[in-house]
Amino acid sequence: MNHQLLAGEGKAIRDPVWGYIHVPDPVLALVDTEDFQRLRNITQLGYVHLVYPGARHSRFEHSLGVYHLAKQFLTRLLDSDPPLELGEEDVSVFIAATLLHDIGHYPFSHTLEELMPFFVLHEERARQIIEDRDGAIYQVLKESFQIDPVRVANVIDYKNKDREVPAADLLLANILSGTLDPDKIDYLLRDSMFCGVPFGESVNRDRLAASIKFDPERKRLAITSKGVSAVEALVFTNYLMYRNVYWHHAVRSASAMFKRAVQEILLHPQNELDSSGFHRLTESQLVSMLQDEQERLGLENSAQLLAGTIHRRLYKIGAVIHPGERKQDLMHYLYDLFQNPNKRRDKEIELCRIFGEKLGRSFEGHEILIDIPGFNKTPEVDLKVFYGHDIPSDKTDPLTFDDPEVTRLRDSLLHNFEDQAKIFRIFCIDDPDLRSLVGKEAKRHLC
Repeated sequence: MNHQLLAGEGKAIRDPVWGYIHVPDPVLALVDTEDFQRLRNITQLGYVHLVYPGARHSRFEHSLGVYHLAKQFLTRLLDSDPPLELGEEDVSVFIAATLLHDIGHYPFSHTLEELMPFFVLHEERARQIIEDRDGAIYQVLKESFQIDPVRVANVIDYKNKDREVPAADLLLANILSGTLDPDKIDYLLRDSMFCGVPFGESVNRDRLAASIKFDPERKRLAITSKGVSAVEALVFTNYLMYRNVYWHHAVRSASAMFKRAVQEILLHPQNELDSSGFHRLTESQLVSMLQDEQERLGLENSAQLLAGTIHRRLYKIGAVIHPGERKQDLMHYLYDLFQNPNKRRDKEIELCRIFGEKLGRSFEGHEILIDIPGFNKTPEVDLKVFYGHDIPSDKTDPLTFDDPEVTRLRDSLLHNFEDQAKIFRIFCIDDPDLRSLVGKEAKRHLC
């Protein structure tokens, strides 16, 4: 075991969620790199602060929290029965990956990732930073951690179809990412705290940590039966945060406005901004660059949208696609628009033309926006529960978390998540006549 990286020694950093986080010298060398320090100026929740003003925390402290919690998990797993068997190099790779998992994040949280193909997932950008031989992070991993940076990138970017991830790295990735992972636990508790909502308080973090177990058959995290109620609270907190915080209508409005503002710039034939470098920018740097390019190109509509996100002049809800209206054909169409933002933009321009003609007005094409939440965001509960001699049936240990004899929470939450949290909306400018018309007619113009 790599005692230096797992021991509670090193520089002490005070964290509001976990208390003191101890950072030994190799980890401190990563924290002190320019790329990691940039995360101080990348907000964890993007435009959520427009609704919950306290949500100004950053990817920097979240990354430290994940690192801290991952150390606790790993210590527990190494002492599990049966134990997780890792060499010192594996431990070092895992610790580095926990700290660097968000290093490739764009400004404003996940917002820009929905603008395909201009942007890719932050995990791919993380790989580029980590594997840059001239970069400080690469040098720290080679010299201070004495590990191959490619392994760290593999753990973070393990879903990359263009790279073959070895089994040893995939094992570490399954511990860092899943139903019950340090990343999810930290951001749910941290986001809840800084937003001032009580949802995260229901999670018994001590019981959760104490119930962590290694599943040798599936080679991923599992829990003992004593942790079921704590995981239930975590899953329910995830649902409540999406419904009330992450996908709040004002947050989605601001995000839709920002994406369209950026899209107008990047699609302009004379655009000079290089979107591939946005992951190196802070949020203030990006806004400044966007404003300069808008002025240079004379993009008044794009500038108006961006200014609305800055001064909280947000688009209003014109129409909502309710659960009963979500027919298969419509959902396929919305998925296509989500995967192809330029198609979504074309439909928005078309809707502006249609309703402009009906109202006898000349719209510019940006007055109506279609908001489509991510299709990959559902309450994932893929977890084994070990009961030992106390198994409550004649079934074979372990049970799955969604087994009726463990909990029925998953089934009810999946329906509620799709019906109450994942809301498809059509936003428009704050014009009573347009909002009324959009509310009555917009949905029949989809597909």
